[in-house]
Amino acid sequence: MTEEHNIAIAGLGRIGTLFLEQVLESDCGLNVVCVLEVKDTPGRQLAEEKGIKVVDLDGLIQIGVGVDVVFDMTGSGSFRSKMQNKYEESFNSYTAIASPAIARLVWSFLSDEYLPSIHSSKHQAMVDSMLEQARAGILK
Repeated sequence: MTEEHNIAIAGLGRIGTLFLEQVLESDCGLNVVCVLEVKDTPGRQLAEEKGIKVVDLDGLIQIGVGVDVVFDMTGSGSFRSKMQNKYEESFNSYTAIASPAIARLVWSFLSDEYLPSIHSSKHQAMVDSMLEQARAGILK
């Protein structure tokens, strides 16, 4: 018997949609409780078709420990920080936030196919991180 794990997926762009599709196709014990996506993407449409709740960040936080793991597929360090802060403010130390690297690890157990990176390379991820730090005033 497979243990069920309740998950949420934040960000249903190109990569988040592929991840959602793979989880839905797999009998892997991952139950998608909700997704977070503000735009009308194919991933959001798929979630709605499957009856999966589409929530905003506050809606996710309200679910509380009903979500074991949030897979952050947004590619946004600022969103990840905001989500982490909201969880801390709600005293939820149970729900884990998994990075795209962890999602790739999970993907490797679910599929033989290649999951493209949110960033085209580690170097692009580093540049994106530096740009976000500059926008936040951390780097000058």
